Amino acid sequence: MSEEIDPATVTTCEEFGRALTAVRVRAGLSVRDVAKAVGIPPSTAGGYFSGAHLPGLKPADLVPGMLRACGVTSPAEVHAWVAAWMRARRHRRTVTKGSAGRPLSGPVGGAAPPVQPNQDSSGTGTDSDGVAAGGAERANLTLRPPVGRLEGLGVIRGRGDLLDRLTTALPAPAGPHQPPGATDTTDTTDTTDHTDAADAADAVGTARVTGDGPTRDTCRVHVLHGLGGVGKSTVALTVAARALDRGVRTWWINAAGPGTVTATMTALAVELGASQHQLAQGSLPDLLWRLLDALDRPWLLVIDNADDPDADLGPPGGGVLDGSGLLRPVSTPCGVVIVTTRDGAAWSSTGSLRPPGWLAPYRLRPLAGSDAGRALHDIAGDGPGALAAAESLAARLGGLPLALRAAGLFLLEAARMPPVPGDTTIPRTYTAYERALGTGRAESVLPDLDGGVPAGRNTERALVGPTWELSLRLLAAQGRGSARSLLTLLACLGGDPVPVELLDSAVLASSALLPGLTTTSLWTLLRALAGHGLVDLTAARDRPDRPDRPGSRGDGGGADGAAALDQVWLHPLVRDSFSRAAHASGRLEDYLETVTALLTHAARHGDPRDPDTWGRWAGLRGHADAGLALLRTRRTWRLGELTEAQLPPDLLVPATLTARFLRATGHLAEAAAMYNVVLAAGRAQFGDAHAGVLTAEHDLYRVRAAQGRPQEAERGLRGVLEDRARVLGPEHPDTLTTQHYLARALRESGRLREARSLLEHTLRSRERVLGPRHRDTLTTRNNIADVLVEQQRWADAEQTLTQVWSDRASTLGPEHPATLVTRYHLARLDHHRGAPASAAVRADELVADCLRVLGPDHPRTLQAIGLRGKIAQARGHLDAALGEVADAHQRSLRVLGPRHVTTRTLQRLAELDAAA
Repeated sequence: MSEEIDPATVTTCEEFGRALTAVRVRAGLSVRDVAKAVGIPPSTAGGYFSGAHLPGLKPADLVPGMLRACGVTSPAEVHAWVAAWMRARRHRRTVTKGSAGRPLSGPVGGAAPPVQPNQDSSGTGTDSDGVAAGGAERANLTLRPPVGRLEGLGVIRGRGDLLDRLTTALPAPAGPHQPPGATDTTDTTDTTDHTDAADAADAVGTARVTGDGPTRDTCRVHVLHGLGGVGKSTVALTVAARALDRGVRTWWINAAGPGTVTATMTALAVELGASQHQLAQGSLPDLLWRLLDALDRPWLLVIDNADDPDADLGPPGGGVLDGSGLLRPVSTPCGVVIVTTRDGAAWSSTGSLRPPGWLAPYRLRPLAGSDAGRALHDIAGDGPGALAAAESLAARLGGLPLALRAAGLFLLEAARMPPVPGDTTIPRTYTAYERALGTGRAESVLPDLDGGVPAGRNTERALVGPTWELSLRLLAAQGRGSARSLLTLLACLGGDPVPVELLDSAVLASSALLPGLTTTSLWTLLRALAGHGLVDLTAARDRPDRPDRPGSRGDGGGADGAAALDQVWLHPLVRDSFSRAAHASGRLEDYLETVTALLTHAARHGDPRDPDTWGRWAGLRGHADAGLALLRTRRTWRLGELTEAQLPPDLLVPATLTARFLRATGHLAEAAAMYNVVLAAGRAQFGDAHAGVLTAEHDLYRVRAAQGRPQEAERGLRGVLEDRARVLGPEHPDTLTTQHYLARALRESGRLREARSLLEHTLRSRERVLGPRHRDTLTTRNNIADVLVEQQRWADAEQTLTQVWSDRASTLGPEHPATLVTRYHLARLDHHRGAPASAAVRADELVADCLRVLGPDHPRTLQAIGLRGKIAQARGHLDAALGEVADAHQRSLRVLGPRHVTTRTLQRLAELDAAA
């Protein structure tokens, strides 16, 4: 067995991937080679080699098959590798499910704990069988590079020099790796340079940055700029795939959309070990770059679509070139940053045409000459004509890769249509397509790229618009005229992949946009749009961050095409263009009404408080405020073209319920941010007294109470209670809900007598209005029992809690979050009245169920661990916690902050444990 690749030393998923990569590289194979040998998608195999995922238990011979493909045939070696694989599986499951062990994130002042490279930052935390460790984890952001998009793109023409330069600039990997120039995971690079020397220099920038600064070859910040659709993201993604193949830790930040950069950079800081307190009290840029500079492993950070660099990446009131915002000079040889942007002018120093010495800009031009023609011919083939005709059309399209892809797919589909005598409206050849572009409106919006292109960041829309228009005309000629409305509607949703289940055909059929649409016709339209490259149908099964993009025919995402196509993905440029088309269509009211109807229908399909629905809510989250976004400018809210009477009455419902899901899953800061978005829109559109505005305001103050701010919650809830009583009536269920949570805020402030009196008043009203076993009635009874425990009325508290537990278990289930709350109070009752053995049993069962149902970072889980620690202390068994309390304290610092009562409880116990 090789001394340098010893599976006996492997204990983690990351180590398994690194060792497996070493074996593959030793065999001279690419990821694609191994994937083909064992019959799995290359993107899935890439996850195994990068250490992001472990092979599953099925098929049973998957791991031995991968080893045989890499030349490992000895039974003893295969046995040792299988043992390493199982050891890594056990370790991953233990860490993921929150059992005792090291903290999930380390202190900022020291080295961050090992984090699996490119682990799905949505926090799904699955083991290799795909079993979720906690539903709450599924709502997080992702930092994982969407390398699945590279599949089906074929050869990347005309970018070989730039790809090689950027690959050479990657930091040296920590272990055995693939040297520059070796076969990589994508096998898509055409390294032949077909441009002349001047064009080549301009395509990748001058060879050296003048002055005393670093040369381009030693710069660690690389900026790719050019027209939208020119292939910047594809180049960056190809480099990211090569980095992953080398074992370089890689993160992908999508800067599209207001606030996205800050949110995702915050997620990166958390992954690197930042606590909630540090994020709340300190400077995010300073904290993030301190963490990045402290890393001793090679890393790559890609910031994609930073089209407003100063606003996206610069400091407040400054510019990106200040180097003090979210983008800074990289001071460590371990790190490299790649930025893609449409705005190339932002990267020159003030008063100078030269960039600062710490970054290297590269302008990507559209493909020229034979590269453009070959890129088009690669897709459409010989059917529409010879290569020379493809080159002529490609030049007319300006060599824009996105436009070339759309035109090629159009011609590929047109060739499949049977000829119609006398029909000359559908171009079927390169020449006919070029002729069509030169007539009518296309002539004025599709200038040649010979220096006559008008300046501006939106020029690409003028280039690709006619291409998309021809595709939509072809679909209309095929009897699919509704494809235009469907595509525009999809563009009005959020930037995440759109779950197919969100597109309810009954809702669409009742809309003014797609009247009478059936489920079959909806699927036909989606496949037609995918066939023209206007959307991609993807499978969410294999990639929780963003599913693999399929081939150009819109087939399944797996190698056998059998994966369920359950998401629709739009290129950002397509979404941007067609969302603008909705505003220009004169039918904004119809699009807003349909978007709201779809989201409201999906949002009301399941209670966001029930864990069984959390998977669906996670998919809906990225689209929840799409209706609000249709009425939003960048920093202000306005009515736009619509009057208040024309706005859908349920406009605020989807975002409000999604925020409720975030609150239920323990993501309190994110929930508060979503409620603030709803309030900003609702107050501007409907006024302060609107029922939907009051609901969001009530929910926001519930979050404040959960964050340990009872005084703020009390003040806010008093105002909401007054407004709801006036608008809805004093015994409306919503009014009673606010009254209940006002009483809870009083209890948290220590005003037990006032709290109990208000709770008992609320209980009588709820029993009369809702019934004695309604879940809200049970909630009030549960909180009365909580106050009784504080007042040491043990018998009354036990009787009430026992009945509430029985009712909740029978109506909601024994492991529903509400039932877990009652179980917490029963364990707490036993602890306070001096029944330590019974309290310990209850607490042990409670913590195990909270970890499984809610996840290790949920505030309720942390609270339960704190209670179990106090019970163990009372019994003299605190040392048996084996670090659980200390680990929970670190998580509570990050999730709840240092002043929260749960954090203080855990800190006290951890200090006692340490002293012992």
